[in-house]
Amino acid sequence: MIVMRRAFTLIELLVVIAIIAILAAMLLPTFSKAKNQAGKVTDLNNLRQIVLALHAYTEDANDVLPPPNWDNGGFHGADGNGTFAGWLYTPNLSGTGEKYRLETGLLWPSLKNPKLYVCPVDKPEKASFSAKDGRVEPRQQQISSYAMNGAVIGYMAMRYPAVKLAALRPGDCAFWETDEREPKYFNDGANYPPEGVSARHTQGGIQVTFDGAVNYVRFTDWAYDVAETNRNRLWCCPYSPDGGDPESGHTQR
Repeated sequence: MIVMRRAFTLIELLVVIAIIAILAAMLLPTFSKAKNQAGKVTDLNNLRQIVLALHAYTEDANDVLPPPNWDNGGFHGADGNGTFAGWLYTPNLSGTGEKYRLETGLLWPSLKNPKLYVCPVDKPEKASFSAKDGRVEPRQQQISSYAMNGAVIGYMAMRYPAVKLAALRPGDCAFWETDEREPKYFNDGANYPPEGVSARHTQGGIQVTFDGAVNYVRFTDWAYDVAETNRNRLWCCPYSPDGGDPESGHTQR
C-alpha cells in the first residue's frame, strides 16, 4: 500500500522560518557577549605579558623604562637629528618602507608574538574606520591596540631618557587600550589620560599597572581620574606635584 505523505504548506514553512529567526535573535546577544568576554580575557593576558616584558627590559636597563613612542613615534637628540626606539617600535621616518614595525620595538625580544599587541575584538588591519563623530579616517598605527602612559617622559615635556620604574607607584597605570573611535590617537604608541580608553568592552576598559596588576576600569571611574587635579593612577608623572604635564598641567595634546 502506498502511503501519501502530506507536504508542508507555505504557511507552515513561514512559521518555522519565523521561529528560527526569533531563536537566532535571542541567541545573538549571548554569542556577542561571550565573544566580548573572551576578548576581555585576552586583553588581560596580553597586557600582563607586556608589563612582564617591561620589567624584563628595566632589569637590563638600570631600572630605566623604555620610551613610550610619544609624538608620532620618535624624538630628536641633542643634535636635533636622532630618532630613538620605543617600547612598541623604532620609528622609520625616512619616508620609505614601513613606519611601524613590531620587530624594532624594545619589548619585542621578550614578547615575539604580534597577537600579544592586539585585542581580538579590535580590527587594526582595516585601512580606515569610523570615528565617534562620523568621520572616516585612516588608522596610522595598526600594530597595537594598546598604548603606554606618556607620564614616563612627562607627557608634552618629553624629557628623555624616560624615568626609572622606581619613580612610579606600583598602582600607577602603565598601559591601556586606546580609544578606537578616534583615529588621531593611533599616531604612535603612547597616550594622554584625557584621550580616553577603548569603549569596545561595554561599560569599561582594560588597563595594567606598573606592578603588573591588570584590571577592568569602568568609564565613570576613568573620567573621574581624568578630571582629578591631584596625582592619581592616570596622572602619575614624577616630574610634577599633581602628576600632570610639568610645563602646562593637565592638558590634552
